[in-house]
Amino acid sequence: MMTVEERKELMFFNDETKFQMGELLRASAEALGHGIMGNSYKAMLNNGPNIVVKRLRDLKPFTKEEFANIVKIIADLKHPNLLSLLAYYHSRDEKLMLYRYAQNGNLYSRLHDGRDGNRVPFNWNSRLLVARGVARALEYLHLNNKIHNIVPHGNLKSSNVLFDEKDSVLVSDFSLASLIAQPIAAQHMVVYKSPEYGYTRKVTMQSDVWSYGSLLIEILTGKVSMCSAPQGTNGVDLCSWVNRAVREEWTAEIFDKEISCQKSALPGMLRLLQIAMRCIERFPEKRPEMKEVVREVEKIQQVHLMSEDEDDVSCDRSLTDDSFSTSNSGIFIGD
Repeated sequence: MMTVEERKELMFFNDETKFQMGELLRASAEALGHGIMGNSYKAMLNNGPNIVVKRLRDLKPFTKEEFANIVKIIADLKHPNLLSLLAYYHSRDEKLMLYRYAQNGNLYSRLHDGRDGNRVPFNWNSRLLVARGVARALEYLHLNNKIHNIVPHGNLKSSNVLFDEKDSVLVSDFSLASLIAQPIAAQHMVVYKSPEYGYTRKVTMQSDVWSYGSLLIEILTGKVSMCSAPQGTNGVDLCSWVNRAVREEWTAEIFDKEISCQKSALPGMLRLLQIAMRCIERFPEKRPEMKEVVREVEKIQQVHLMSEDEDDVSCDRSLTDDSFSTSNSGIFIGD
């Protein structure tokens, strides 16, 4: 029986989408970006779906069987809010991972592109859906981490939160730190680095929770984090900035103007900020588990849907610290 390498065969994990390596090689390709794990390309198959191809590098020294076993575990992680692995390829000189292309872009672009010109506002309800979708994905990953003992996510950031053609939220690049050589993973893999990561160099469920809290702050403020800012873009140390804002009681200034103008959104914004602050607690044991976070975010969404009034929007409204002072008394920042 010929091996995968000899047959140059793509190994698929479902029967819905299959094609040959030759079709992939003949497909039109577009470079998407260069990451820690290697380059990513969009492959446009003839009479087939668009595919994202990740060319992996700096991997641990796996045998083919070891690589296949870990990739199989990752492929078995299936959830409505995860971008599932479609297929992989392994040879001595080439390792590929294939995913469906999410055509509606990513959260980073949705939050930050077009700020200097015309853009479609990213409203509060849409941001809540993102917060809920990412929380649900992490809850699922953390449950499976306890079963399979695999890295939970390890590199959550706004550019890894994608939108498909229906605008469903899909978290990508999960558990890939399991494949990367430790020096590379420790130095570059994690974008939102929790305080303990600086000395443990280990990805844990608690460090994932920190990353989620950092992501919530990016969603609430609309500001570019210095951790995820592209080259040439100035970012903000969001966690320190928001901590200072809450302590000095100028909370009103942190919220993105695209959502702060909606009166009915204010209670939910403050509650989501409270959740974010708990997630970025300095001590890992003080951070909530993702199953608790999911419940709290879903409560915010339910209350918002009951109170939402489409006419309750005035983007010219001037928010003052006084308008928040009676509502933010529940926000507590640990030492």
